[in-house]
Amino acid sequence: MKPLSLLLFIFISSCGIVHIEIRDRAPAQKVQKPPPQVQKQESPPKQVQKREGSLRVPSPVRGRAVRTERGYHITTACGEFFRSVGEGKVLYAGDDIKGYGWVVMVRGEEDLVFVYGKAERLMVKVGERVVKGQVLGKVGSQPEGCGLLFEVRDPEGRPVNFELVL
Repeated sequence: MKPLSLLLFIFISSCGIVHIEIRDRAPAQKVQKPPPQVQKQESPPKQVQKREGSLRVPSPVRGRAVRTERGYHITTACGEFFRSVGEGKVLYAGDDIKGYGWVVMVRGEEDLVFVYGKAERLMVKVGERVVKGQVLGKVGSQPEGCGLLFEVRDPEGRPVNFELVL
């Protein structure tokens, strides 16, 4: 008889005839506010290292790096995957910039913009969050051979002098 009474009671309450309110009998507990946070000193960027005044950036792909006016041209095998040198957000992914072919621009945590140019194919889209080591695309083939153009720029778009760590 008890299960049938319970089912009838549930049915009546679901129809809106009877209103059931369940209350907790335990006294309300006071919520403690977290202690005020002390401002933390910013730690150095994860993906780039400053050593004796020079900016050191890991290479996005294995190969032979040749210094250019704005960064490095890294000669490597055609179709090789190139990877992000750090965490950030994709600002641009396309082929509208003359002389760069397919390009990916990623704004890193320290507001530096990493430019990966002369790609064959891109695997990320504008607005996408990327992590260190994530594949961004494939190295392209140009008349001068297969390779990737890699630059680091400040927030205003000016090239930053850096040392590539292979």
